[in-house]
Amino acid sequence: MFPNLAGLKTARADLVAILLTGLPSGVVGGFQNYTGKTYADMLRLNVTVPPAKSPNPLGVVGGDLAGYPNGRRVFDDVVTIELRAIAGLTVPLVDKTFKPDAATSAIDQGVAPAASRYLAAFPYVGTPYDGYDTPSS
Repeated sequence: MFPNLAGLKTARADLVAILLTGLPSGVVGGFQNYTGKTYADMLRLNVTVPPAKSPNPLGVVGGDLAGYPNGRRVFDDVVTIELRAIAGLTVPLVDKTFKPDAATSAIDQGVAPAASRYLAAFPYVGTPYDGYDTPSS
């Protein structure tokens, strides 16, 4: 399913940058959130990136520089973003010769909560479902 990724023989510098050090300047045009060589599992926020006019739940992977891994918005689909990155979608950021496998885009975006689940003011997220009576829509 991932033959190109299976053939990759180099370390995953893309995942190190996304998950542990932040993205250095020049990796994604107009964006950087690099915090140094020390590995740290933390959220990084580049405050010079303005909020998106049309936010994309796939964040930077979906072309929205204001989204994850640049901080974390309530509606960012972090699971799908990270699964696509782990599947090899972000390898071309550090290796221009690598072609991601077609299966990376086959990883479906999760089901987004209905707009009614968000509040206009802090804490922005409504009361969670109890786990037994979750509605289907």
